[in-house]
Amino acid sequence: MKKNTGKTLCKYTVSFAFCASLTWLYLALRDFASASKLEQYRMLSDAFLIPGLLMVLFALLIILSGKGALDGISYMARRALCMLIPGIGLREERYFDYIERKRKNPLRGYGFLFVVGGCFLLVSVFFYIQFYQLYIPME
Repeated sequence: MKKNTGKTLCKYTVSFAFCASLTWLYLALRDFASASKLEQYRMLSDAFLIPGLLMVLFALLIILSGKGALDGISYMARRALCMLIPGIGLREERYFDYIERKRKNPLRGYGFLFVVGGCFLLVSVFFYIQFYQLYIPME
């Protein structure tokens, strides 16, 4: 059980560090410190939105791939790579065999992408609300 917990913690930590580094990079490339409060909220909203969307959309791409939407493209790419590297292309695999082999081992354990991406999206929505509270003051 500890082994599984450590693996899960590692997945969440690495994905959170990736998103946090993208957020920091976005803010570092702009003049965040000298911007007005209104612009800071807008920058923070954008900075958290980009990695959050990337994670969620990447997870959706994995779901589509698991359902077979990208099987033809992956088969062609694998076949082209095997033809370019000498010695690997000796064993020919038909498309039907490739699909059957992929269906035996479906990809699992990518839910952490939704969780981390969703958290970053929630923080982005929070800063978006803060931005509009300053932009359009309540009367």
